[in-house]
Amino acid sequence: MLILYTKDNCQYCEKVKHAFAERKVTYEERNIKNPEYLKEVQGHQARTMPFLVDTTANTTIAESDEIIDYASEYSF
Repeated sequence: MLILYTKDNCQYCEKVKHAFAERKVTYEERNIKNPEYLKEVQGHQARTMPFLVDTTANTTIAESDEIIDYASEYSF
């Protein structure tokens, strides 16, 4: 399962969400304005958004272009 942590007014988050929509990537978005999601992503030591967690592969990625490449390569 792909979990994409995002925040409001984030151009990089929008870039990833747009790329995911184009590629029909299935994911769960978790906006960190929700304190529960903020706490979760802090547990992954994330410092920037967007932040991707692939629970199936136990992988985390913190850079928008790398997130897009990862999803494209594995065609989720």
